[in-house]
Amino acid sequence: MTFAEMALKRPVTTVMIFISFIVFGLASARLLKLEFFPEFAGPFVLINVPYPGGSPREVERDIIRPLEVELSTISGLKYLNAQANENGASLFLLFDFNANIKAKASEVRERVDAARSSMPDDLQRVLVLNFTSNDAPSINIRLTSSGRDLSTSYEYLDRVLKRPLERIAGVASVDIAGVEPNEVEIALLPERIASFSVDLNQLSRTLATNNFSISAGLINDADQRFRVQPIGELTTLEEIGNLQVTPAGVRLRDIAEIRLRSQKTDAMRILNGVYAVGVDVRRERNSNLVDVCRAVLAEVNRISAEMKGVNLLVMENQGENVESSIGELVDSGWEGALFSFIVLYFFLRHLPSTLMVSLAVPICLTMTLGIIYFLGMTLNVLTMMGLLLGLGMLVDNAVVVVESIYQERESNPGDSRRSAIEGTRKVQLAVSAGTLTSVIVFLPIVFGSTTPIGDFLYYVAIPMSIALLCSWLVSVSLIPMLAARVVPPKGLQQIRIVERWKNTYERLLRFTLGHRGVTVVVMLVMIFSAAIPAYLIKYDFFGGPPDRTFGANWQIDGNYPLEEKERAARQFETYVLDNKKEFEVKSVYSYIDDQNMVSRITLIDEELGTLTPLEVQDKIRAKIPEFAIGKVNFGRGGGFGGGGNDDNEIELLIEGDSSEVLATVANDVVRFLSGRVPSIKDVRSDVGNDQKEIRVSIDRAKAASLGFSAQQIAQNVQIAMRGTPLREFRTADGEVPMWLRFKDSEQISLDTLKQMRLTRPDGSSVSLDTMVTVSNAPGPVSIFRQNNRTSVSIRAEKSGDASLEQIRKDVNAAMRDFPFPTGYGLEFGQSFDDEAAAIAEMVGLLFLAFLLIYMVMASLFESLLYPLSILISVVFSAVGVLWTFIIWPTTFSVMAFIGIMILMGVVVNNGIVLIEHVNNLRHEGKDRFEALVLGGKERLRPILITTATTVLGLLPLCFGGVSVGGDGPEYAPMARAIAGGLIFSTAVTLVVMPTMYAILDDCAGFLRSAKARRAGVNPPVPV
Repeated sequence: MTFAEMALKRPVTTVMIFISFIVFGLASARLLKLEFFPEFAGPFVLINVPYPGGSPREVERDIIRPLEVELSTISGLKYLNAQANENGASLFLLFDFNANIKAKASEVRERVDAARSSMPDDLQRVLVLNFTSNDAPSINIRLTSSGRDLSTSYEYLDRVLKRPLERIAGVASVDIAGVEPNEVEIALLPERIASFSVDLNQLSRTLATNNFSISAGLINDADQRFRVQPIGELTTLEEIGNLQVTPAGVRLRDIAEIRLRSQKTDAMRILNGVYAVGVDVRRERNSNLVDVCRAVLAEVNRISAEMKGVNLLVMENQGENVESSIGELVDSGWEGALFSFIVLYFFLRHLPSTLMVSLAVPICLTMTLGIIYFLGMTLNVLTMMGLLLGLGMLVDNAVVVVESIYQERESNPGDSRRSAIEGTRKVQLAVSAGTLTSVIVFLPIVFGSTTPIGDFLYYVAIPMSIALLCSWLVSVSLIPMLAARVVPPKGLQQIRIVERWKNTYERLLRFTLGHRGVTVVVMLVMIFSAAIPAYLIKYDFFGGPPDRTFGANWQIDGNYPLEEKERAARQFETYVLDNKKEFEVKSVYSYIDDQNMVSRITLIDEELGTLTPLEVQDKIRAKIPEFAIGKVNFGRGGGFGGGGNDDNEIELLIEGDSSEVLATVANDVVRFLSGRVPSIKDVRSDVGNDQKEIRVSIDRAKAASLGFSAQQIAQNVQIAMRGTPLREFRTADGEVPMWLRFKDSEQISLDTLKQMRLTRPDGSSVSLDTMVTVSNAPGPVSIFRQNNRTSVSIRAEKSGDASLEQIRKDVNAAMRDFPFPTGYGLEFGQSFDDEAAAIAEMVGLLFLAFLLIYMVMASLFESLLYPLSILISVVFSAVGVLWTFIIWPTTFSVMAFIGIMILMGVVVNNGIVLIEHVNNLRHEGKDRFEALVLGGKERLRPILITTATTVLGLLPLCFGGVSVGGDGPEYAPMARAIAGGLIFSTAVTLVVMPTMYAILDDCAGFLRSAKARRAGVNPPVPV
């Protein structure tokens, strides 16, 4: 018994089942969490090793290289990148995309523990982190004040801002950056150290042994049990100062200043010329993003009203972004649904029938929401995108079924029940195959992906596939039951304009079937014409929407303190803001740290502005002042933290063994590439960022004669300059770090360092310069290593619309004759490999989808040849996409690839409906020619309806303005690819497909005849 027969036999039960589906879906929709993106677990692990005050060479030698030895042999590791600077080391491990990242992170921790014995003893901790997309801050806030110094206001901000925000339900953490918490500093006075002959190493050990907390165990007394807790913690600054540090009774306060002070900041933020503090709010994993962001924003507004003189600016709000993006998708969906309803009514001219078919949309959507809730998915921009893409196709199956039922009722007007069953039976195989081909294109994604594109598609494919399967269920059960009870419109086939289209189409079919040679020639010309748009259209695989924001990345010539960088950044901001009307600039935000210096320039809204970001950059360049510390390079991106996140910037790597040789080679490569490669501009390297390094060379023989080992001297210098961390100091508000270092150690002169006194075992002292040679030499600000080789980064901006593949070809051609030293060479940055891998995966997915579609249709028609006549529609859809992108200027991006993939499963539906009907007519006894003409004529209207509803459902997205997540890739290339490809494919294949069917049928007949002749029997007579 078919679904249609069951529904007609038990109509009340059928209605109740679907009402329960709707109720179930609506209830689930209220429980679905709103998210920005689904939770993606990145296939990478980050290792952060804080080691403040160390030189980059020391960090590379003593920290990075031991870690590389242990980590390089982990299975599935694709990249191991490491960077050493004066604050420590960071290592980035990228694994295969399908790797179990939790297991890999656990293995990394084991390898790090194994390497600890080879790293410095004073290394306090090593952080091993792996991230998901939900670890990103939900809200970024910037604080500015014109009347208060926020750089020393950590306690105030912690009390009035951080703690209230952390108390909000759903908030996991609140991080304040740009203002540092307090620390206890024991600032040693060098002259007092010398006069009292204090041994710094012994002093460090004394402080460690006098500040402890241990448990001494348990004792039993009078049938009671007590825990013994020796109290050894230093609880006040006075107690610390009273510590006796020499046998002669010298106390710590006699040789040092003990103070509670703010830690030195290593980063700075400036917003429109005013010092800014960053506040990042992260939410708990299972909380609702939108609810948390709304609550945080309400609390921020309340706090802002109370913090007089302090301005709070919300720079990024994921909750608003997701509401805006989903709201735009919903608006586009309503508009598309309205267009589809109008198209249905235009063709049916019968309100009850139009409402009956349109009923499939809300039923299928609510059913889908219920299913994705129980699959553990969330409502986010990707799942909403899948629902919206399926919106225009939800009525396709219902249209085909209703058309077939009404045709049966015209033949058997007295038996509506039989007409509903028979009409559904005739097209059930076609709509089932059509739905299956639309769904099966996503099957390869379900079994895993090698790039983030696959994960992206997965969350689009699941809701779209569920919605299409629900539409199939509705069309073969509920629709026949309702159609049997709805009086069909009179004169269904007599809409004049549709009748004229049918008659025109019939004449065109008779001509093409009678002149197959001409049809094939025209078909080949159209296919080969695709080479024209393929050459002319713009390609940018990961391209985003035109952004009203761009970055200014600083190329620093040498090493400068934070204050010098701040001065230059303020000078640049002043220049831009003084000309903000001319440049149409809304704000300038700068981020500065020891490694990066980047400004982000935001333009006024597009509706009010007349200049593009590139035009603004040209205007700024024309009058930009010269800066003593370096120059400014512009890009399309720009981040709120370090690094800039510039998607217009490309990176090349010069790899080798010697940092000095690498610096020379990199400068030569920069000069060689500048002006030689047309696809890049503003070529620069990082080797200019060198700093002066003081090298202390120990004379081991002299040191030994005076009673010192090389390690003792090094530890004394370390305490004096960098300082050494002690056990944390416990306060009422928690623990704060405690450091032992020389007073104003960052400002100690070279002469002061040479004259530093070291105490001998007999109590006498000697100056440092009697045992060491102190020299001044250049040293790198940072050292970068990739896959166990030292590298220097060369950066450049894309010129115009150059693609990464074009840049790769141009650079390879230019560098073919460059004389690299032996063992040195050029490698392309990871972005090149990422794009190549993503393109390869998309091409592979398209090929697999094409193969799966062919397999479904071969099973449907029980033939290996007939499906080829339908697959020609896939070829023409690709041609249509390319010409659409020329007629409607569109950049070919990853979204276009997704559109083509979805299109492949859609365009064959019309061919399946047509060819299946033609085969049925031939089985009823009609000859092939008349079956093709009559079948095409009878299926023209449902094909036009399904095409029009799909295209018009996507029409709002085709006009652009809606992007993934608000600032991601635009939906427009995907929507235009589906709409343009579907229109062109439908128009052409309606004419070409019958001809191809006839040609392939002749081929099949010839093969049958040849087989029969070999078997010695009479060949079958073709019909």
